Amino acid sequence: MYPEYDKNIISGIISFHRNLWSHSLWSHNYYKDQKQNFRNYSPIYIIRIKNKNLKMLGKNISIFIPSSFLRETKDLKLKTYKVGLIGRSAALFRATKIVVYSDTEDPEDRKGVKFISDILTYMNTPQYLRKKVFPITRELRNVGILPPLRTPHHPTGELHQGDFRQGLTLKRTKKGTIVDIGADRDALCKEKLSVNRVLSFKVDKLGKEIIISPDEPEFYWGYDVLSTYKNLDDSIDMLKPRPDMVIGTSRYAEPITSVLNEVREGLRGSKHVAILFGGPYSGLHELMGNPGDVLDLEVNTIPNQGTKTVRTEEAVLATLSVFNMLMD
Repeated sequence: MYPEYDKNIISGIISFHRNLWSHSLWSHNYYKDQKQNFRNYSPIYIIRIKNKNLKMLGKNISIFIPSSFLRETKDLKLKTYKVGLIGRSAALFRATKIVVYSDTEDPEDRKGVKFISDILTYMNTPQYLRKKVFPITRELRNVGILPPLRTPHHPTGELHQGDFRQGLTLKRTKKGTIVDIGADRDALCKEKLSVNRVLSFKVDKLGKEIIISPDEPEFYWGYDVLSTYKNLDDSIDMLKPRPDMVIGTSRYAEPITSVLNEVREGLRGSKHVAILFGGPYSGLHELMGNPGDVLDLEVNTIPNQGTKTVRTEEAVLATLSVFNMLMD
C-alpha cells in the first residue's frame, strides 16, 4: 500500500516539474532592470494572525529542517530548487510551520539558515506582493524556478466579497490603513495598523471602495517560517505552543509499518505535531543531547530504501505523505 502510494505522488511531482521552467515567476531580466530600485527598500514584516479555528485545519504540523542540508550543493540555482521542493511538500500536506535550525557550529551556518528561510518565505508570499516585499538580492536571483504553491492564499481569479486575501499595509490615513491586496486598486482597512506589514484580511465590501478587515480563514492558509539560528534542542524549546507530540525520523528506527497502531494512537490525542529531520552529516541522536527525553516516537518512513542515502527534500516528501494518510 505505502510503496504504491508514494510512487504515484513522486511520479506526479516529477511530471509537474518538467514544465516548471516555462512558468518563471521572477526572471533574470527583472532582476537586472530593478536591482537599483530595491537597493534602499525598507524591510517588510510578514505577520500571521493566530488561527482560532485550528480544529478546522486538522493537526497543526511543524517540520524541522537542518541548515546544512544544502551543504553539498554548490550551485545557487540548484540550492533554490531544493528548498522549493521542501516548501511545495509542506504546502501540499498542510504543514503550518517550517523551523530552520542550525546543526553545525560553522560560522557560515547562519548564511544557510537565512537562505533557506528567505526562499521559503518568498514562496509562501502571494505573487502580487513579492516585488514589494522582497528587495532583490543575489540569493533571490533564481526564484523563477520555484514551483508555485497554488494554495488558497495565492489567488488567481477575480476578487469577490467575502474572499480572504493577504495584503501589504502601505500607509495610515484618517480613515484607517491603505492596503495592497492584489486588486486593481488599493483597499481600505478601517483599523489603524502598522505599515510595511503583511497581514491577512477579509473583503467586507466590494464597490467603489474595497473595505477589508483583519481576519484569517478556517482553511489552510500557508505556513510560517521560523529561523532559530540555534541547535535542535533549543529550537524545539522555542516553538510556541509546544508540540503535544515530537516525532523523529531515522533510517535506523523501527519501520513505520510495524508501529502503525502506536503512531495512530499518538496522533489521535495530539493537536500539535512536530516532525524532526536530521542533517546529511549527523542524525538526530548526534544532534540532540538526550533524544529519549524529547522524542515521543522515532520512525523510519522509508523502510527498505533502494538508495544508500535519502536527501532531506526526499525525506520530507515521503514522511509528510505517510503522516497525511495516518492523520485522516
